Amino acid sequence: MTGRKWLCEPGTIFVNPGLIARQGLSQTFSVISRAAKTMGEQPAAHMDKGSSDADALAVRFRIDRKRPVSDQVYDALKAAIVSVRLPPGSSVSENRICGQFGVSRTPVRNAIIRLVEDELIDVFPQQGSFVSPIKISSIKDSHFIRKSLELAVLDEAAKVWTPALTARTHAIISSQKAALAQDDFEQFHRDDERFHHNISISAGLEGVWSAIRGAKARIDRLHRLAAVEGRLPMVIVEHEAVLDALAAGRAVEARAHLSYHLDKILDLQAMLRLRYASYFVE
Repeated sequence: MTGRKWLCEPGTIFVNPGLIARQGLSQTFSVISRAAKTMGEQPAAHMDKGSSDADALAVRFRIDRKRPVSDQVYDALKAAIVSVRLPPGSSVSENRICGQFGVSRTPVRNAIIRLVEDELIDVFPQQGSFVSPIKISSIKDSHFIRKSLELAVLDEAAKVWTPALTARTHAIISSQKAALAQDDFEQFHRDDERFHHNISISAGLEGVWSAIRGAKARIDRLHRLAAVEGRLPMVIVEHEAVLDALAAGRAVEARAHLSYHLDKILDLQAMLRLRYASYFVE
């Protein structure tokens, strides 16, 4: 992908020519038709900036007294931010969260501190806490970290790949297909994370996943916005390309497919910045 920059109009579908050769025209056109069906859809109402943080979290946060409250607040807020249910600029009120869920300020404050460290929340003295804008400067760095680690992990996974790992990975992709067919986008994204996590597990490098996941979280909002633009069907095709190459013992090809898959978000970035200009800062 080096040296190539695409500036496109909203609604453009990009297709890897190599995937057409692998899938055949009929199946590729089927995928494109699925993508086209979802194109032009605007973000759901819950992505409007007018939504309050408490409202956005109401159906996603139920206190489990067996788990640390701070961890639960952190997980719920992070999920809402990454999924863009809490768009950039949304207020994250400590008082409202405390009142909504009946928790004290300390765990809420601790959760917000962690999200500041994740670069997902900005705190302004005497003004409050707000969801951070998507920082263009950090996307490049985060993508570099994620791509470097995932490709290295894939190289190790390819050395020990087995039919059992193929079956396990195929089951994840099948679940992802089912989620897309049912318009269950939250499950789709969970399966997407499972697919990438599974490569680390397969390589025996699950500990590396935490570093990959940290870098991934900083660019996941781009992926969620890209989903609105009809990207999801092609994600499945690209996952299948990686798996097919691994299953056939073609490690170099698997690496090329994963590299293409990870770089795709950079190709879409220019279009997303045009469509959601208020979400981005340099």
